Amino acid sequence: MSIFRIASGRTAPGQGWQPYMNEGSYLYVDTRSAKFQGNPTYVASLSSTGGSQLWAAGVSSIYDATKDGFVVYLRWIDDAKRNGEVLTPDVARRFGFYVNWIGMDSDDPGTSSGGSGGSDGTSSDSLTSRS
Repeated sequence: MSIFRIASGRTAPGQGWQPYMNEGSYLYVDTRSAKFQGNPTYVASLSSTGGSQLWAAGVSSIYDATKDGFVVYLRWIDDAKRNGEVLTPDVARRFGFYVNWIGMDSDDPGTSSGGSGGSDGTSSDSLTSRS
């Protein structure tokens, strides 16, 4: 009988964003509070306290996923529409961008999908079920 773990959380608005070259920003999303045991599958979305997430791209592509977290990269869809402004960490802070995430893993390596592809997991809920 497999045990599935499902957890969700979000990062702190505007916090933890780092510069990525001259193209945008990235964020390490810490999921340790979920206490995943295997290789979780993650899904992420972008929210904000100040708007403009409509013009941002990249957060649904998850990189470097492990049981402890993952990385997302963020940039404007079209820099020209933003008057040439790069989506820097300062811009992410100004708009209060944050990442919502949900992850699932299993104690059975045959049923756990590899994560494909924030920051302090300010909130997190988990659910464990057996199949």
